Amino acid sequence: MRYVITGGSGYIGSRLVDLLERREDTEKVVICDLAPPKGGYRPRTEFERVDVRDRDAVTSVLERVRPEVLVHLAFILNPSHDEHFAYDVDVNGTHNVLEAAGKAGTRQVLVTTSAVAYGAFPDNPVPLTEDDPVRGVARFSYARDKTESDRICQLWAAKYPERVMTIARPCIVFGPNVDNYLVRLWTKQPFAVDAGTIDNQIQFVHEEDVVEGITALLLGRHAGAFNVSGDGLMTMRECYDLIGTPIRRMPLRLYRALGRVMWRLRQSEAPPGQIDFALYPWLVSNEKLKRTTGWTPKHTTRETFEITMRAHGKMPPAPSSGHEIPTATLAA
Repeated sequence: MRYVITGGSGYIGSRLVDLLERREDTEKVVICDLAPPKGGYRPRTEFERVDVRDRDAVTSVLERVRPEVLVHLAFILNPSHDEHFAYDVDVNGTHNVLEAAGKAGTRQVLVTTSAVAYGAFPDNPVPLTEDDPVRGVARFSYARDKTESDRICQLWAAKYPERVMTIARPCIVFGPNVDNYLVRLWTKQPFAVDAGTIDNQIQFVHEEDVVEGITALLLGRHAGAFNVSGDGLMTMRECYDLIGTPIRRMPLRLYRALGRVMWRLRQSEAPPGQIDFALYPWLVSNEKLKRTTGWTPKHTTRETFEITMRAHGKMPPAPSSGHEIPTATLAA
């Protein structure tokens, strides 16, 4: 099997490359990214410096490699004030990759979008299943872009019904190797704002559980959309209490205004549109992934949050049990 993995140098991609490279039926894994993988190369891996915004470069790689399988992980998570740049990477990049895969005859494609594609709305069912529509949130560019990317994948699947299109929709991905703005929202802020949201529920999925879920979908050639989440839920209050973050009450109207000002002044990494995801539910069910593949997350939402906070020094180390399993080191 020949694989092309865009974003293969990231912390999820690196682990996936490692797993696929060890399989006897793997001929080669071509990593397409802007930065080479950390830790060097394995015998059956190659690296191509590719910007997914470059349509010709993407097409050239897929025409040369002719992979049986494409995994598209290249996207921007940390919000950018340049929304056109983010759109170019996340949406146009997805379009370029899928267009090239169509032309190259790629038989199987897996794309990670996000649970944010469902959007956060007062009328969302709890939990959301894959039968619910992806609606996004217009004022939050990341969710808006993920929704459009997800729909592009659905259109590709309709255009090529004889091929396998898999859409993975993870909730918030945490873990010891994750260091992004979402982690910093918990680890760097001096206090938490309660605008009537502090008892709302949240869910996390461990980075390793994401990799194992993706791998199960990939090797099982399962088509369709699949939510990826840890079991169990926490409230925002429980999270803040665990790491000792003070909570300050604030009217929602003031909270939104402050969010807009802080974003405009570049004093916050979180765009104001993200507040909707603290206000309204966007919790997802992982039952379809379990039922289809036999996958079960090894870490609950609470365990994933605690592991991540310990890795960033926000909680004391867990008591030693004397038989810990070492965590694989992934590229950041």
